[in-house]
Amino acid sequence: MKTKLVRAVLAVVTIFISLASYALAAGGGGGGGSSSGLGFDSRDSVYILVNRDYSEKFSLKNSTKYGLKIIVDGNVTVSFGSLSFTLNQGDNFMDLNGNGKADINFNLISTRGNVANVRIIDAKEQVIVSVKGEKAANREEKVEIEKDEQEEDGKGLKCGNLAALRERISCRLDLEKDEQEEELELYYLPEECRALSGSERGICIASYKSVQACWKFPIGKKRISCVKRTMKLGIIQEEKETCNKLAGENRSTCVRELKNKVYNLIKWHFYDLEERAEDLMQRGLIGKDAVVEFISKTEQNKINFNDAKTQEEKRNIISLVKRDWEEFADKVRENLKTQ
Repeated sequence: MKTKLVRAVLAVVTIFISLASYALAAGGGGGGGSSSGLGFDSRDSVYILVNRDYSEKFSLKNSTKYGLKIIVDGNVTVSFGSLSFTLNQGDNFMDLNGNGKADINFNLISTRGNVANVRIIDAKEQVIVSVKGEKAANREEKVEIEKDEQEEDGKGLKCGNLAALRERISCRLDLEKDEQEEELELYYLPEECRALSGSERGICIASYKSVQACWKFPIGKKRISCVKRTMKLGIIQEEKETCNKLAGENRSTCVRELKNKVYNLIKWHFYDLEERAEDLMQRGLIGKDAVVEFISKTEQNKINFNDAKTQEEKRNIISLVKRDWEEFADKVRENLKTQ
């Protein structure tokens, strides 16, 4: 029995070979080419995966452009216009106009060797900073209003109203099955959807709900076929050829819809790995801390995948999830040796 489970864990790694090809088959990345530069536009944050160095023009919402350069060489150093500074883990607020309020936040998510995950956030002058750029305790009224709204939504919840992603995941894993079901009835909001707003959040929630019936199928082809049917996704190459036969706006719409379906399938594979990790924990083959660590990283990578602007960035995120799963699988194998 244990041998079969180990084989199942190891077999999952091969999924990522096809995931990388999915990203290629889908066409372009999530946004425009690098020639147009980066910027907030209608977004409040931009995710960047930096491999050694990154250089690009960056536009604020007021159309002011800055030269952005990030170098990863043990430290993570940012040059933004005339400013140059080293990032600390977490938030790094910067006041660009000298009024004592943060205009931009360079959030350092993680580093590994010469690779760094950075999210650039529009701080909207909601955080007071000192001359040195340190965050002060008081925030603007809007932040307090948003906090009040979140507390109202979270009434009666045991886990969903906790502030940190890792805390919510850890709490949920401690719930009994009936408690989890009650929690979902009160407030169904997958972590990936939590990072979205408006219609995008609604579409995200509906997407998660639509694949729930597929968990009744065993790991493997039947489960994947169920998900693809739910997403109305056939053979990717054939669908791509169908799009290419169209012209004008019809072709553009077809390609865009296909790309979104493929990206959703990739994220579902991430979701599937999270479910497998929980299953291994329930079987006593891995500890809770390792599962919380893996799911937390994977949920953050889903968000990063949505924000990625190019194919290369999306492929890099797929590689990160693959690496995290391999490390998780190694822990399972080590535990099996002692059982």
